[in-house]
Amino acid sequence: MTTIVAVQGDNFSTICVDSRISYIEESGYISQVFSLKEGNCKVAVNGKYLLGAAGDMRAINILHHAFQPPIPAPNLKGKKLDEFITAKFIPALRECFEQQGYASPDSNEDKKHIAEQDSTIIVSIYGVIYVIDGDYSWASDASGIYALGSGSSYALGALQALIGKSKITLANSKVISIKAISIAAKFDPHTAFPYHCFVQTSKSENDLELNKVNKKSSTLRKTSSKNGKK
Repeated sequence: MTTIVAVQGDNFSTICVDSRISYIEESGYISQVFSLKEGNCKVAVNGKYLLGAAGDMRAINILHHAFQPPIPAPNLKGKKLDEFITAKFIPALRECFEQQGYASPDSNEDKKHIAEQDSTIIVSIYGVIYVIDGDYSWASDASGIYALGSGSSYALGALQALIGKSKITLANSKVISIKAISIAAKFDPHTAFPYHCFVQTSKSENDLELNKVNKKSSTLRKTSSKNGKK
């Protein structure tokens, strides 16, 4: 289980994730709970991309260690970037998932689509956010705020309340995202410290920065610009 929150700003994106992993039996019993290590969190920094997933741990493993996403042309934006995600990125993601055995079997009679997988993927490229569903369709929300995972309802409400009528800036997007995921953690038992916040601008992958929230001080502490997870 997981909670991911994201904010779309002008020429930048911010994604914040928690670190709790819960294994739940079919009966609903939580058989195991643990926290992911700092270099193994729920968002992967993969080339020019930020890639996160809410759903299966396997999806995050693949995004970190097996997926080689196509490289977009410099300064790609607007409709051209949408077309790239639709025609280049998503087919590459699907092919990788299928090669790694992470896809619904063709013999599954309950399938509603030719291609399906069991996680929701969040992608940021050049500071633009896309959410890819289990049937490989994508959407970008006009509100510019996103929440995925088990604590998403709490986080989304918190994001909306915290932003209010304020303009989203690079600085306040990090503060708002962390507050929202902290609120979700109070109500969702599958969301917990530490939190990791990633920021990407429209310029290049070199503008990525990773911040880890210190539970004692509740402040942002800049660390390395590598790694992420489910």
